[in-house]
Amino acid sequence: MREAIGGSWLFGIVITFIALFSSFLAYSISYTRAFNTKNEIINLIEQNEGFTTYKSGNDIYNASDDKLKQDGSVEALAFLKIKALGYNYTTAENINCNSSKNSGDLNASMKTGGYCLTKVCSNGNNGEGVYYKVTTFIAIKLPVINVMIKVPVSGETRTLYYDNKNEGCSTKIN
Repeated sequence: MREAIGGSWLFGIVITFIALFSSFLAYSISYTRAFNTKNEIINLIEQNEGFTTYKSGNDIYNASDDKLKQDGSVEALAFLKIKALGYNYTTAENINCNSSKNSGDLNASMKTGGYCLTKVCSNGNNGEGVYYKVTTFIAIKLPVINVMIKVPVSGETRTLYYDNKNEGCSTKIN
């Protein structure tokens, strides 16, 4: 009888460590994908000197890769990168940008692909500029207990300078 109780305790300990190890592995893979997605979107915005929206229609999900490349907008190119990196954009799109702790801006908007984008105006030493704040999410959905764990991963572009008086900015920072 004593060995049966010891065996069940040992089995419980092994199952606990397996659950902890696999949850850590799932979190680290999701973090890597969210971090890489954020960096790719920031690079696209900086290369194109601003964010441009998808022009070729409303349904970006069903558009072919060739059509997205021909569109050339930052939103279309970002969606291509998101699909290539394996970012879980279908789960992340259930997150409200304005309610996330990391995005205190009222004009943060969810973009196609499951990331939040905020345009922020700033007055630097060299004149007025704009920078973009990109937030991706680690979104892990636990189906048995119906809970979604969401952790924001944020980053900002360098300041971009324009002549268009910075319309559409969420906040002005001096």
